[in-house]
Amino acid sequence: MDRMDEVAEGETYNLKVSAKGARGEGIGRIGSLVVFVRNAKTRIGNSYSVRIVKVQRTFAYAELMETKRQYVGNSILELGI
Repeated sequence: MDRMDEVAEGETYNLKVSAKGARGEGIGRIGSLVVFVRNAKTRIGNSYSVRIVKVQRTFAYAELMETKRQYVGNSILELGI
């Protein structure tokens, strides 16, 4: 299966962040494609809903969807929105 067939621009996916990049972006995988979540306050080991904004041959960029969780220090605050 071609990597570009696995992920489509504009689609929403669940992504588990497995690493942080040098600029603070979250890094995870959808199938065999590496996904970078730009400008996001993500934590390693957590899963997030992301929207794919650009797909390249070997990687993709995504943006974090709205979440009801906020990070306060080392804790998570659940918002009742």
